[in-house]
Amino acid sequence: MKKANYYFTLCLVLFTTLFSFMNMFQIVKISATVIQIVFTNLLPSLLPFMILISLCLSLGLFHLLSYFIQFLFSPLFHLTPHMASLYFVSFFCGYPTNAKIIKESYDLKYISLNQLQHLLSIASFSSLSFIFVSLHLPFQDALFLYVCHIIPSLIKALFYHQDYQLMKIKEPIHELKNPQTSFVNALKKSILSSIHAFIFILGYMLVFQFVGYSLNFVLDDPFLLAIIQGFLEFSSGSLQILQYHHFLVYPFICFYLSFSGLSVIMQVDNILEGIPYSFSKYFIDRCLHGIASFLICCLLQYLTSMFFML
Repeated sequence: MKKANYYFTLCLVLFTTLFSFMNMFQIVKISATVIQIVFTNLLPSLLPFMILISLCLSLGLFHLLSYFIQFLFSPLFHLTPHMASLYFVSFFCGYPTNAKIIKESYDLKYISLNQLQHLLSIASFSSLSFIFVSLHLPFQDALFLYVCHIIPSLIKALFYHQDYQLMKIKEPIHELKNPQTSFVNALKKSILSSIHAFIFILGYMLVFQFVGYSLNFVLDDPFLLAIIQGFLEFSSGSLQILQYHHFLVYPFICFYLSFSGLSVIMQVDNILEGIPYSFSKYFIDRCLHGIASFLICCLLQYLTSMFFML
């Protein structure tokens, strides 16, 4: 699967390069739009979380969160205390920040490879700011989408079974007194790794925006183009499809949020470079999460419409 991913990336880069030379003026406009989105929306909402969470991991502060969150999440989801804290934080930080902190926890030997794989399957959520702010929806509609988005993950997490041992208070205290690195080194590492992650975010957003634009020369249906764009890059696809009044608009947005789009999937794969995780399993998990969110949204919309018709 790694080879297939590599060849897919090569084809993507070759296509994008050739297309850019043939449509230079449009590519400049798309690039300016994507860069503006990154610097006005993503950078302020994601970068501080990336830096602060990495810093907390390196300095042992994350163990303190693990100690308190374990009493609820460990018995409920059968997760180790550190896995429980990673799962809890993922509800707020969004992707690909979740993959970054999972990778760093693995590098620090706080979780095993199997635990990393499980967290990749359940701890993949869109940021709260995108759902509740960037989509410009009424609060109740945004909350409805968020609930449909997280329900499949919660169900899968509930059926997971693994032996775990609760952390004693002396463990986080020991980590706080004996951090693995100094504050200066931890801050430098957090900033550099976060900037590195943002380079991948910007790069893949640009590439998949170019691919989406190229489809305009093949397809004439704007609604179908918006649907395909969501599969490629979830944020722009979600915003485009919101322009239409159709029963499937919200279900498709739920799918995009849970699937995360090929752009985010490729970002995560690059963040996890060097870790022998199963990309195929991760991709299948994203597809299943997306389909489940789509169906749940359709069902709840139907039941709501039937209720108001009575």
